[in-house]
Amino acid sequence: MTYAPPQSHQTSYGTSGSTDRNFINELEEAWLIRRVTLLVSEPNTLKKSIRLREGVFMYVGSVLGTGILVTPAIAANIAGPASLVAWILLSLLSYPIGYTFGALAATYPDAGGLASFVKRAYGWTAGTVAGWLFVFSFFVGAPIVAIIASSYIITALNLSANLLYPIAFLFMFLTILSNIAGIRIGSRTEAVILGTVVILLLVAVALTLPGVQQNNLVPFAPKGWFAVGLVAVIVFWSFQGYENVPHMAEEFRNPKRDFQLSIAISAAITSVLYVLTSFATVGTAIYVNQSLYAPVALMFSRSLGVNAIAITLFLALTTSFGTMNAYSIGVSRLVYALARDRSMPSALSKLNNHAAPARALVILFTGSALSLFMIALLGAQLDQLFLLSGAGFIALYILSSGAAVKLLRLRGLKRAFPFVTLVTSIVVFIFVREYVLFPLAISGLAILWTRWRPRH
Repeated sequence: MTYAPPQSHQTSYGTSGSTDRNFINELEEAWLIRRVTLLVSEPNTLKKSIRLREGVFMYVGSVLGTGILVTPAIAANIAGPASLVAWILLSLLSYPIGYTFGALAATYPDAGGLASFVKRAYGWTAGTVAGWLFVFSFFVGAPIVAIIASSYIITALNLSANLLYPIAFLFMFLTILSNIAGIRIGSRTEAVILGTVVILLLVAVALTLPGVQQNNLVPFAPKGWFAVGLVAVIVFWSFQGYENVPHMAEEFRNPKRDFQLSIAISAAITSVLYVLTSFATVGTAIYVNQSLYAPVALMFSRSLGVNAIAITLFLALTTSFGTMNAYSIGVSRLVYALARDRSMPSALSKLNNHAAPARALVILFTGSALSLFMIALLGAQLDQLFLLSGAGFIALYILSSGAAVKLLRLRGLKRAFPFVTLVTSIVVFIFVREYVLFPLAISGLAILWTRWRPRH
């Protein structure tokens, strides 16, 4: 509805010119107030609502995801006990990697996250490529999370395997689109999930460690050391998440202080849990001759028996929801920022009344649902999906850490962190093999977009 100032007229109940004029002035004042209300009713900026505690929840929710439910067993099955080398090394490197991205976000807070850093360092086209790599990698990563959740639901409730993809679709629908209500809901939900997940994982490891046997650690590298490099790609996927929270930098109340602390705390939590879970998986040989890569579920079932069904189902659902929730929040902010910068259709930069990028969330769900359909049609395996999504994220890490080398001016030992991140990303990327075609194809599409839809 279009509002216009009232026109001058004679009232039917007053004969005085001053009375008419006062009445008209009151109407014009009311119209101006209404007009201002309409102008500010649609938010144009994201709310600054994230504090230190919520930043830790977001980081741990992004990093400590469904990977911990399956990747320790997949990695051990590929490389044997030597897979522990990849877990330990990448755990040690997680802090320099997280610090590098956190320093970028604290210095240049922007909802575009890594894409905005690449753009600042190398220009709009490179930033567009980085953003598209993230979004399309999410389109593959989200179905992975949903499939894992669906698998646990089917196993625990003894449902038909034919329900794997319908349940995964429903899980994505509820999790991604629930964030349309705004980030405050997402942060509070993450707080509840995190404490539960950490406690249950520590209990699972504590119950399993007494069963570790030395003979399960030999031969240490039965499939050679090249297999450890392949495992590194999957392990790298598990530690992804530090690239997600920088998209919410605009929403931190104090990014310079809270980013660094939230990174340190989350790196310690996730590294300890990943290494302990992997050691328990290898040391007990719990991954051997298992059709289902679910080491945490087996840890509980062997220790507690049938009563573990409810526990493992709850753990799987909360972990899956935490991962999907954190990523859908972060990547939706990225889509919003890309659209704002014309790196994606500008219609996606609209915010709803909760200051949430609702249209971006709808696009994320649509793209993920289409990917899930293709996965079901082609019968893709879980380890293949890990490698595919990992190839996209590692390519993004190479661009982003290169930007960090150019942009950051750190002091002391931390000056080496961007270089460590860049070298690590390049080394791991060597092992993605044929899956390199995925980031190359997405980069090509992004470049075509910049040529077809120039920024100015």
